[in-house]
Amino acid sequence: MVKQRKVLNAKMREILRILHKKGGAMTANELADETEFSYRTVTKYLEKMADIGILVRRKYGKKTKK
Repeated sequence: MVKQRKVLNAKMREILRILHKKGGAMTANELADETEFSYRTVTKYLEKMADIGILVRRKYGKKTKK
């Protein structure tokens, strides 16, 4: 049986490196500011890494419409 490997690309590794360096908790905007990546790119890779279990995402400050 062949096991499926979970491979991180260079952008994912860079995001994880920055998260580790900064203490592990940052917003997507903060990560985008620390890298050359756009906000959309950062959120896309955070979502992918959360889906494969590498990190946990939390939503803060989200306002709901009433």
